[in-house]
Amino acid sequence: MMNIKKHVIILFMVTAIMLTCHNENNNVKAAVIEDGFSYSKIPASIKKRITGSSYRKNPYISLKELRYVRIKHYNYKGKVKSGELIVNKAIAKDVAEIFCELYKIEYPIRRVELVDEYEADDDLSMEADNTSCFNYRSISGSKTLSMHGLGLAIDINPRINPCVGGARGIVPPNGKAYKERNVKKCTGRYKNMMIHKGDAAYKIFKEHGFEWGGEWKNMKDYQHFYKVPPKYKNCGKYEW
Repeated sequence: MMNIKKHVIILFMVTAIMLTCHNENNNVKAAVIEDGFSYSKIPASIKKRITGSSYRKNPYISLKELRYVRIKHYNYKGKVKSGELIVNKAIAKDVAEIFCELYKIEYPIRRVELVDEYEADDDLSMEADNTSCFNYRSISGSKTLSMHGLGLAIDINPRINPCVGGARGIVPPNGKAYKERNVKKCTGRYKNMMIHKGDAAYKIFKEHGFEWGGEWKNMKDYQHFYKVPPKYKNCGKYEW
């Protein structure tokens, strides 16, 4: 009888622990834009994935200031895929709505994964043509915090929309063919998916108050859309 009671108690304790873990991961209310498009505080399971990777304790941004965004998108083959992003809470609603609008027009995005799937290495993420947002890091080649480090910038299809003219030349290097932005002259396989001023992606981001790195003067960061909410203006924490 004692053994039976002991087993029952152990079973009860294990069940309680499992339920606690389940609730910790899932008892996070999400704001739903439409089916498949939502944003919420960072769930425990995601905190575990990113801590020590794309997120590290720092003086500029806390996990409480970030949001977890779930989306759907069409890939380059026209298949519907699920995606996830971590963004600053100040732009979370905008981001969910933007990707919902892109989805409705079947805008092609190769993949949308957390940079943690690439060891939080921005270069690896870009080489994989991965669309991403938050990664606590400095600007390549400097010690200045990137806007990605605050979750305020999104890189869209970075391989076919490379950064051109910066200190590193063409980033990512495997996007060299897309340095040529004239569709008639570009030799890249996915040249028709490149971002251009005035196109659908550009207009949707601009309607939500975002700026585009493709309009910079000294270099062109064609993948880079960013938004600076009032609280971050002139704070000296980042460069674009």
